[in-house]
Amino acid sequence: MTPGQMNTTVHEKQTATGEWSAVVFPREPSTPALAQKCVPDQGAAGEQDVNSAENLEDTEDNEEFLEKLISITSKSLPKLEAEERYNIAKELGSGSYGRVLQVQHRERGTSMALKLMSKEHTGRREFLWEYCIALCLSSHPTLLRTTGSAFESSTHYGFAQELAPAGDLCAILNSGEGLPEVQVKRCAAQLADALDFMHGKALVHRDIKLDNVLLFDRECQQVKLGDFGLTRLEGTQISAMSGVLPYSPPELCLLDRTESLALDSSLDIWAFGVLLFCICTGCIPWDMAMSPDPKFEEFSIWQNRTVPGEVPGLWKVFTAPVLRMFHRLMALDPNRRSPAIEVNKYLHLPWRVGTSEKTRDDSLKAIRSDACLKGPSGDSTELGRNSKGNCLGQMQLELIVPEKTHTIQMCPSPGSNPSPQEGSRLNGPGLEP
Repeated sequence: MTPGQMNTTVHEKQTATGEWSAVVFPREPSTPALAQKCVPDQGAAGEQDVNSAENLEDTEDNEEFLEKLISITSKSLPKLEAEERYNIAKELGSGSYGRVLQVQHRERGTSMALKLMSKEHTGRREFLWEYCIALCLSSHPTLLRTTGSAFESSTHYGFAQELAPAGDLCAILNSGEGLPEVQVKRCAAQLADALDFMHGKALVHRDIKLDNVLLFDRECQQVKLGDFGLTRLEGTQISAMSGVLPYSPPELCLLDRTESLALDSSLDIWAFGVLLFCICTGCIPWDMAMSPDPKFEEFSIWQNRTVPGEVPGLWKVFTAPVLRMFHRLMALDPNRRSPAIEVNKYLHLPWRVGTSEKTRDDSLKAIRSDACLKGPSGDSTELGRNSKGNCLGQMQLELIVPEKTHTIQMCPSPGSNPSPQEGSRLNGPGLEP
C-alpha cells in the first residue's frame, strides 16, 4: 500500500465510522525505523491486531514518527460535539485545561473517561502532541490506554482513555500514613516498568506524581501511569519550573528564568524516588530540593558523604538496603542515577525498619502472585520488563480519572508536632512545556 492509498483508506474509514483510526506506516527504503512503527487501529469493534516493525531506538526517529502521526491526525480530526458520540454520566474533574468526564460510548456501550481540553487554553498542536504520545504508549500494560477516538468541538479538543475505577494514589493515601508494604512494592514494580518502557523510547514523562498514578483496584494490583501532557523527547530544552514542586530534582530547581536544561530520563527517576518516599511514609520529604529547605539540606549532606554517616531523620524508617536504593535513584548528580528498574532488586527485601520476616514473605508472595509483575523466570529481581524488545502494539478501549488538588503534610522532624500550616501540595501544575 502506498502512502496515498493509506491516506485514502484512513479517510474512507473515518467517513464510515466518524472516528479517527491510528495508522500503520508502510515500510519504504527511505523511511527510518521509527516511521515504520505500527500504531494500532481503533476505528471499530473486531479490528485485528497489527504487527509492529522495529523498535523506537533514537530520538530523531521518534520525532519524525510523531510529526507524521500528528500531521495525519490533524488532517483527519473529525468535528463534532461530545454528546453526539457519548452519553455523559458525570464530571470527574475540571481545571484550566478543561474537563474530564465519565462517559459511555453511544454505539459500543463502553464506559470511559473523556478528556476535553479548552481551546481557550490549549493550542491545537499541544493537544495533538499529548494525544499522539498517549496513543503510541497505549501498548504497554502499565501505561494508561488511549483510544483512537479524538475529535474537536466548537470549544474543545477531546480524546478518550480507559477509566481507572479506583481513582489515583491520592484516593488511598492518608496524610502521615504510608501504604502497606505489599502495595508500595506493587506500585514500585509497575511504575518502574512503565518508566523503563518510556525511557527506552527516548520519552521523558516529566510529571511523575501521586495524581498521575491511576488505580484499577484499591490494593494496587493494577496501577497505570497517565497524563502525558508534559511528556517530551530526551534532549528537549526545558526552562525553569513554575512554582515550587517537591518532585523536581535539584538541577531543575537551581535553574533561573533565563536558563534551560536538556531533558533527560534522570528527571523522572528523581521524581519516582520522591513518589516512593511519599507512598511509604504518607508525607513528602521536602518542599523543594534546594537550599534553604532544611529537609533537603539534611538529605544532601547524607548523599554527599564518602563514608557511612547519620541517616537523615525522615529516612530512618527505611532499612539499609532500601536506603541504598534511594541513594542510587536520587543521586544529586543526575548522571549517576540508576534506572527505574533498580527497584526490582529490592522487592524481596523488607523496606521498613521493624518489618517482620512473615510480613516480608507475605509481601513477596503477594507481589509474585500478581501476573502483571511476573518476570520470565519468576525471580524477584527480574520483575520489570526491559522495554528494548517492545513495540507500540495494539491498543484497547477503556480510560482516565481527573486531576485534583490533594494535600498531605510535610513529615515532621523527630520529636516535633506537625501543624496544619505545614501541609504541602503533592500535585502541581507540572513543568513549563
